[in-house]
Order: sequence, then C-alpha cells, then structure tokens
Amino acid sequence: MSTSTSTNQTLDTTTTTARATGIGVLRRGMAGALLATAITATAVGLSATSHGDDGAPAPNTGGLARTDANCKTEPWGFLGSQRRTLCDGPISSDGSWSRERTIWVPAHYSTPICTSRSSSSYSSYTDCYGGYFVNERLVSNETYPVRPDTVLSDEPGHLG
Repeated sequence: MSTSTSTNQTLDTTTTTARATGIGVLRRGMAGALLATAITATAVGLSATSHGDDGAPAPNTGGLARTDANCKTEPWGFLGSQRRTLCDGPISSDGSWSRERTIWVPAHYSTPICTSRSSSSYSSYTDCYGGYFVNERLVSNETYPVRPDTVLSDEPGHLG
C-alpha cells in the first residue's frame, strides 16, 4: 500500500508541476510579447516624428513663408511646431513703421500613431493611423503700427 500511495503522490506532484510550468511559460510568453510590442511601438513613434524643413525657404503659397529683406521667420509655438514671420514696412518721418506678424504652420506629414493589442490566443494586432500630408495653415495674421518705444519684448526692432 505504501507503494501505491507514493505513486499517487508522484502523479499529483507531476500534474501540479506541469500546470505551474505551463502557467509560467504562458506568463513569460505574454510578458515577452508585450515588451517586444512596446519597444516596437516606441521605435516606430520615434523614427516617424516629422518636422518642417528649416533649411530652404518654403514656396510662397498665400504669403505665409516670405523671404523679403524686411522679413524674419523663426520657430514659434509648442516645440517650434509653428512659424512666426515678422515683416516691417519703411520707417516714416515720425519714427514709426507698420509691422505684419503672421503665425503659421508649415506643410508637413502627420506623425503616425500605432496602438498594439493582443488576444488570449497569443496573437497581437497593431492598428496605425496618421502619416498623411498636412498643408500649410494660417494661424493668425495681424498688421499694427510700431514705434521704437512700443516694440514688444519678444520681437526685434525694425527689420531692414
């Protein structure tokens, strides 16, 4: 009788160990898949970040990107995602001039956004959207008189 008891104990231990091992493999497999998905999504997101070209001037479409001698364009807004173009007219006899301030967004490609999900059958799915072309867009355009003593603190003096 003691032999059959030990056989039963061995079978019970084997079954319990097999279940524990199966669950451990399942957990490790899911953790590995989630880690690989997170790393891939991060790499795709970082590599797909697009910015407007600061090198060559953009074509004059609607007057947003101007290259006049009395104009200055610089990065503006959150993380420089917009541009601010300041253009000054000639200085009049009283020392004032007219300033045009245009804030605009250059043409660019939108950043693709991908989300990953997995099902209970060990398969994962990735859904992506974005990555399309976005045209140049006007945010604001103002023209106002300026004198040397009324220049805004974040703007330069007369350009020209």
